[in-house]
Amino acid sequence: MTTSERTHGGLRLQRPSRIAARLGTGVLVGLVSEYLIAVIATAPLGGDSTTNPLVLAGLAVVGVAAVVVGTHWPTIGATAGVVVLLVTVFAVTQRISWTTGTTQWWSPTDAVGYAAVSAYPAIVGAVLVAASVVPGRQRNPAPDL
Repeated sequence: MTTSERTHGGLRLQRPSRIAARLGTGVLVGLVSEYLIAVIATAPLGGDSTTNPLVLAGLAVVGVAAVVVGTHWPTIGATAGVVVLLVTVFAVTQRISWTTGTTQWWSPTDAVGYAAVSAYPAIVGAVLVAASVVPGRQRNPAPDL
């Protein structure tokens, strides 16, 4: 047991600074994932198909990253998922608009508007929360970093 951990009834208690660092990292991961989803989905990629295969591949990479973060770092994943879902709810309730004709695909403010009209951010947020909450078959004895 390290000096940063104490036991209370067999449970590990960690310093508030570590918990705050994880929550802050989760907020950052949530905001970055929201931005990445919007940039990937709205990138001006030409092609014959309705949705460019590179866009689908990019969104798949973000989805895989969401599962990895959620399963390996549950506190960060759950916080990031909640942030993504809160940004989506905010965008919908405030009726923030997003249109393909006037958008700048790299703009962070357009990422918030994109959350209101697309299901991608909500799906990634739900995946982050679900992957963090649902425990795997084998519990890793290593602490959540």
